[in-house]
Amino acid sequence: MNDTLTHFLSDKYRLIRPLGNGAFSTVYLARHQSLESDRAIKIIPKSGTDRLTVLSEARLLKSLHHPGIPIIYDIEEDDENFYLVEEFIQGESLEQLLLHQQTISLRLFYRFAIQLCDIFSYLHSLPLLYQDLKPAHIIVCGNQIKLIDFGSLYSLTNEGNSVKIFGNATYSAPEVLQKNPPTIQSDVYSVGKILEYLYSHTDSPFSKATQHIIQHAINPNPALRYETVEALKAEIQQELSNVGHPHLYQSIVVFGAFCGSGTTHFSISLTSTLNYMGLSCYYAEKNDSNALLKMQACSDSLRERDGFLYYKWFVGLPKYGPGIVVPTSDAQIVISDAGSDADPELLASADLIIMVCGSAPWRIPDITEQFNLVKLFSHKLKIVCNPKQPQVSMLLARTFGMPVYSYFADGDPFAVSRDKLDFAAELLEQKGRNSLFSRLKRHCLFFRKP
Repeated sequence: MNDTLTHFLSDKYRLIRPLGNGAFSTVYLARHQSLESDRAIKIIPKSGTDRLTVLSEARLLKSLHHPGIPIIYDIEEDDENFYLVEEFIQGESLEQLLLHQQTISLRLFYRFAIQLCDIFSYLHSLPLLYQDLKPAHIIVCGNQIKLIDFGSLYSLTNEGNSVKIFGNATYSAPEVLQKNPPTIQSDVYSVGKILEYLYSHTDSPFSKATQHIIQHAINPNPALRYETVEALKAEIQQELSNVGHPHLYQSIVVFGAFCGSGTTHFSISLTSTLNYMGLSCYYAEKNDSNALLKMQACSDSLRERDGFLYYKWFVGLPKYGPGIVVPTSDAQIVISDAGSDADPELLASADLIIMVCGSAPWRIPDITEQFNLVKLFSHKLKIVCNPKQPQVSMLLARTFGMPVYSYFADGDPFAVSRDKLDFAAELLEQKGRNSLFSRLKRHCLFFRKP
């Protein structure tokens, strides 16, 4: 890195590491020193580039506002380079994800498909074409995908100007590969190819309806494809509605029978497991432990975006206190960690209440005292013994006259395993071949027979 670049960055940013190289740029991860937040800085050398074109494209990117598109914070330049300061997206590309995970649930397929259509519908409304879609340009952040690398954007309003045609052999439409001008139908084709790629990684029964939707999108003849991404999205949503929407708990409150019973560990684990299964949810810290921010302070794993923290399949909202407004989430399920405080107002608003108990026998008086405080909500209460101690679980079940679910020793709350998927199915819905969780489990990697 040259001295000019180092001097420019040192005023505001501390460089952490390179993130990657493109055909015309290099991207670094940097820390904004006063705001204490991460940024991605794209560095574009001025040699061999047109200044007006670069600035025009950068300003266009900065004008984009969509949850599936990274935020452009600033545009800077010096004698040698342009600097595009962007939101740092914590996650991995769709390509990387499916290399090590191999399969996704059918529900997650539909969620990603609808989100991708939303992003392209927004771009087309401007009207802009993306042109160079591929799995490496789609970043998965929990249950949200984001599109990156907008170097191939083309405005449909640039009539009369020369068209820069971009693309790739696998995901670009045949007419684009033949150097014909791109159209909205060209982007529809690329979205369809991504859906074909995603669907091939679902461990699900063959669906003629879904296959028909994909084949309609990737027809070699542009005139026979969907006219818009909105039309494609409408058919995907219709197919999703045909799958059905079984009842789900929307608000789950987890509280402990006593301080230190493991509500935070358990809640993080349950959040990660449900997100893995495609049931989008987030963890909400409703106690005064500040556990999430403490975890973030001592680890680079948890990354902040719009007030939420992300890592692997986990999405969490710390308790920031009054005065800090965080954007709302469209998650289906909220898991509230109440600590050892059985707040009646919070419990009354819940669809499901989970009381986490320690397994030490001498804690039974504490557990009984806490249970008596929440007996009013016993119709929506479930008890979890943590970690698994069958004798204590049986004793508690006899004492309270209700089932007690035995959790197991869990070394990593952010990891997902067969045991956790089994436990979630048992806790949140009685097992059965046609239950929601049983159907979802059949689409998960951990349930593939060896």
